[in-house]
Amino acid sequence: MIITKDFHTHSRYSKFYHGKSTLREVVESAVARGLKTIALTDHAPDHMFGVWPFLLKRRKREIEKLKKEFPDIEILCGLETNLVSSKGAIDVTKKQRADLDFCVMGFHRTAGMFCHPFFALKMLFGKNKIERNTNAYLKAIENNKIDVIAHLKQYINVDCGKIAEAAAKKGTLIEINNRHLCFDENDVKAMLATDCKFVVDSDAHRARDVGKFDNAIAFIEKYNIPLERIVNAKRD
Repeated sequence: MIITKDFHTHSRYSKFYHGKSTLREVVESAVARGLKTIALTDHAPDHMFGVWPFLLKRRKREIEKLKKEFPDIEILCGLETNLVSSKGAIDVTKKQRADLDFCVMGFHRTAGMFCHPFFALKMLFGKNKIERNTNAYLKAIENNKIDVIAHLKQYINVDCGKIAEAAAKKGTLIEINNRHLCFDENDVKAMLATDCKFVVDSDAHRARDVGKFDNAIAFIEKYNIPLERIVNAKRD
């Protein structure tokens, strides 16, 4: 299996060096690994380790410079946004979204407890969690331009089949995350019963982990996920 695109990576623009490497180091690592596309997706502002809002424009300018310096690799300016309300809101404004080439979205406890504690507590501990949590994802997919759903089921339980069905209709990809694999056999069957497409990502927080997909590949092989369903994978 060959994977030449990585759509989920972090850099030092994530607060407090949550990402350990510079944007340049991330891109250089992607080039060294022979990747054809790299998305730079630091956490969005409402995450405890998200990019400070006043740094978003500076980060954008730096990425634009890297695009010119490394013309042989596609570099996408992205963010890993956060699901922050039961109505499906995410933590980027329309203006901020317009500056992005790519949008990853997921639920994070550190975003919820940091900026939206009541929402996070309800998602984590309230009654009818699966139905409510699933509906929040469905509304987010419907109301926002989201390219990838990140590490689904990592922190809260959801109905993966319903989310995959909605994602398929909107052209949103379901991530097979190399660091966070929370699907079980029933989840995989439910998602494969829809028309959804998947994407394999490293979720690298260090440059050395960019393009690292060993856990994800083992997961794909274990559950016989067809390669034609994975947008950034092909046979050797």
